[in-house]
Amino acid sequence: MQIDLSYSQAVPLIVSQHNHVEFVLVGAGGTGGFLISAIARLMKEFETTTTKTTACTIIDPDIVEAKNIPRQNFQPGDIGLPKAEVLAARYALAMGCNISAISQPFTPVMAKAPWRSLVIIVGCVDNAAARQEIAACLNNGYGTYYVPDVWWLDCGNHRTSGQVLLGSSNCFQLEQAFDNLSKPNFCKVLPSPIILHPELLEALPEEKQSTPLSCAELVARNQQSLFVNQHVAAIASEYLLALTLTGGLRKFATYFDINSGASRSLYTNPDILAKF
Repeated sequence: MQIDLSYSQAVPLIVSQHNHVEFVLVGAGGTGGFLISAIARLMKEFETTTTKTTACTIIDPDIVEAKNIPRQNFQPGDIGLPKAEVLAARYALAMGCNISAISQPFTPVMAKAPWRSLVIIVGCVDNAAARQEIAACLNNGYGTYYVPDVWWLDCGNHRTSGQVLLGSSNCFQLEQAFDNLSKPNFCKVLPSPIILHPELLEALPEEKQSTPLSCAELVARNQQSLFVNQHVAAIASEYLLALTLTGGLRKFATYFDINSGASRSLYTNPDILAKF
């Protein structure tokens, strides 16, 4: 059996110098609803251990419905209220953090941030149209807006499996990713999730229906595991911690399967990134 040395040959990911970290959480449903708890705790850790400022905006146009309660991070008393506003109020109050809400569909202009900011768009959406809007925020994106120093952490899942993908460029070039291709010390650019998986921009069959099924309805039909979103959120939380606070992140994609317990990642070394 050949030994996989790709992690041992990976180098740390670095981001540009910044004074402020802006989290933009797009989607407040199954995954986003649980991930905001980790983001709020991460923001509190920044407050107590660094001099940098943080802010988070939760963006989701939907309201809480009764079918959301078993699977998403809501309570019966939240029914009828905007998802984004419920979560923003809850965690801003609980953790004393700067968390706001926009109860509208995401557009690239919503990712704007102060000068010298690190912007992390956390995509917890289940449709191609929303991912197209997020992709437009990255350099050389599809849209007219360009926000520097933007990273996209995309979270997705199927019935009992899922993936977390991190990227920063829609026009990835290997020679720009490392300080030295022959003997790199660090990685500074990663291919965006749509380069890793172009199918993310293709509408799924259920999206093409006149009334697409929601995640909650997929659970009700036994097409999604009840806790798969929490699994995705846990992996994404570790990515955010390493990307923003502790450093040392050496991977840019993680895939898992709950039934088998299998998990694998792609690492930041030139041989792997050369494939993209």
